Amino acid sequence: SQLIKTILKGKGKVSHLIDDAPTEGDTKFKSWDEEDSLIMAWLWNSMVPEISDTCMFLNFAKAIWIVEEETYSEAKDAAQIYEVKVKTMKDKHGTKTVMEYANQLKSLWMELDHYRVIKAKCYDDSAILREYIEQDRVYDFLVGLNQEYDQVMIQILGKEKVLGLIEVVAIKVVNLESLRNLMETP
Repeated sequence: SQLIKTILKGKGKVSHLIDDAPTEGDTKFKSWDEEDSLIMAWLWNSMVPEISDTCMFLNFAKAIWIVEEETYSEAKDAAQIYEVKVKTMKDKHGTKTVMEYANQLKSLWMELDHYRVIKAKCYDDSAILREYIEQDRVYDFLVGLNQEYDQVMIQILGKEKVLGLIEVVAIKVVNLESLRNLMETP
């Protein structure tokens, strides 16, 4: 749904999903109706047939959008959260550079943040929660590093305060990787 919404926004047509249709007597109705038919076709084509069949007889793109969001949004988000969490748990440094590995994890975490929006009641709680999440992500990153980075890991974990992911990657790990590459160069 995010992809469709972004495409429609880029084409200046997202209003078809969120605004009401003009009345049939309105001079704008004919061109709006033609655009809406095209958007309906895009929506149907973006779905598997079993899902598109359930909304084939709805009259407007907005109606399709609402029905699909109400039907699949929460369950789909839960499934996608699970899928992203599995990917983050399986992702390992392996043969990637440290930056590639870190960027891959960051991309997965951004996707996770998209599906799991945390709405704290007050700013202080929100800041504390963000700090815990950042720490967990640092731990996840460190767990996936190759064994050759164990010494760096010990240094990072030995700090009084856990560093943020950006600091861990930029200051500690990438410097070690650069040093190793320099030493390996004949």
